[in-house]
Amino acid sequence: MDYFSLKAAATETNARFSGRKVRETKQVSSREAILRLEREESLLLSIDPVRPGLFILDGDLPATTEPSPFGDLLSARIRGTVMTAIAMPGPGERIVFLTFEPGWPAKAGEPISLVLEVMGRHSNLAAIHRGRILQPMKAVPVAKSPGRPFLAGEIWRPPPPRPGLPPEEVGPQNLPESEHSEAIAGLLQAVRGLSPYTARQALLWASDGGRDAITEAIRAMLESSDGAQGWLHHIGERTHLSSFQPVIFTGSEETIRFFTPFSAAATEWRETGPGDPSSRLDETGRMAAELGRMEKRLTSILAQLNRERERCSSHEEVRIMAESLLINASTISPGVESISLPNPYMPEKTLSLTLDPSLTALQNADRLFDEARRLKRGLEEIPSRTAQIERDLYALENARGSLLEKGDPAPASGLLEGYSPAPPKGTGTPFRAYRGPGRKHTFEGFTILVGRSGTDNEKLTFQAAGPHDLWLHARDYAGSHVVILTGKRKIPEKVVYHAAALAAESSGARNESSPEIMVTERKWVRKLRGGKPGKVTVQRYRTVRPKKEDS
Repeated sequence: MDYFSLKAAATETNARFSGRKVRETKQVSSREAILRLEREESLLLSIDPVRPGLFILDGDLPATTEPSPFGDLLSARIRGTVMTAIAMPGPGERIVFLTFEPGWPAKAGEPISLVLEVMGRHSNLAAIHRGRILQPMKAVPVAKSPGRPFLAGEIWRPPPPRPGLPPEEVGPQNLPESEHSEAIAGLLQAVRGLSPYTARQALLWASDGGRDAITEAIRAMLESSDGAQGWLHHIGERTHLSSFQPVIFTGSEETIRFFTPFSAAATEWRETGPGDPSSRLDETGRMAAELGRMEKRLTSILAQLNRERERCSSHEEVRIMAESLLINASTISPGVESISLPNPYMPEKTLSLTLDPSLTALQNADRLFDEARRLKRGLEEIPSRTAQIERDLYALENARGSLLEKGDPAPASGLLEGYSPAPPKGTGTPFRAYRGPGRKHTFEGFTILVGRSGTDNEKLTFQAAGPHDLWLHARDYAGSHVVILTGKRKIPEKVVYHAAALAAESSGARNESSPEIMVTERKWVRKLRGGKPGKVTVQRYRTVRPKKEDS
């Protein structure tokens, strides 16, 4: 359920169940619990990653149960109580509090709450008393969530707020000015609680009327989320649950079904099950979230590279320290940990050096010379690494647009494939899961590999590349082999020119204003008999001349 649907479910549940006694409780699976109330109606609380939410059921409880500490707590603390309130405490957040009080006036006790967090695969349910978690349905240890463990005895804290303002507070001034192709992504960042589906619906409701019309559409969608009605929007094989009147996207293979009340639509939507093709919507949400985490990681790496640039810029100062130490080595006693020496280029100034007392003065000088060389090499490498991260961020924005606007997951899938969920602990360099030959780039959903040495070129060309993948190389210059992995897809010319620019940058033609780059299928590339690794002959090819802006 998205924010609008959960709001409708909570509003309807509060109107129908507030003040009614809980007759029976059951945990029917590791992800679902049911409360049976008076008048033979039941409330299902689900943290299933595909269909999480709040559902009203009719009839008997399922026969199957799953023994667990959470199920035992429901029976001991919730059964026999009166449900007094069902509310969403924070606008824009998919959290529902269900409050229960003792069922008999004479019975001593304090209110107890169930908090349902509807957040896809991070959904959870817990019993709360005096702000502390009595028992969670799904325990989340400190190792998995250092900032917010979900364990018995821990203080319950709301999840970190997501970006943007709640739908109830958003105004035209808070919405981004963006082209239609970027409007959905912009809304998702500006308005908390929207899903790709509801963001697209808001744009359709607004009918290109600008930010004022989008604001009015969001307010109308909120007003309609009162639990009185619901809709199922079938688009091909996908099914969307809606608490407001949906707008047809394309007019082809689309049907809209009306239900009253909202719970009738929600129940049917839930019964489609995890295996239903509509779960692809959740996959879109998952990929969008992964892209968000990837963007945060890349932005962090850029900041880290900037810090590294400042550190590596000190290579000349370190070299001067090494020279001063070398000049004055004969005057330095063994075992000294720190010393002040004159600057050989500015004798009126002194240099403060920290030494390794286990090394001689000459060995300390060698160590500083090595460090100066490493810093200088690092400073030379940082611009290309920064440019690559910036290209990845650009590709990420394109992939997000394709995913959310066009419903095409291929660019996002290709982009995410080459990255691990997080960089290794204790390292300060960008980390990629790719372990094959060459450096891996992603552009417009295509994987591009760039060789780093002769041996690497050979492995890239004759092991990583297939016969129909595209191979590129600077004509008449030494340089990297570049391969575009086609995946049996037609490669757009802008991808070819981007790869050609990479080939030019990684060759002796990097300073040419219009370098000539050979392009051919890998099957036309042959090893040069008796040649060194990476030496090849090409039987047939075409040439392109990339420009600087193609990179």
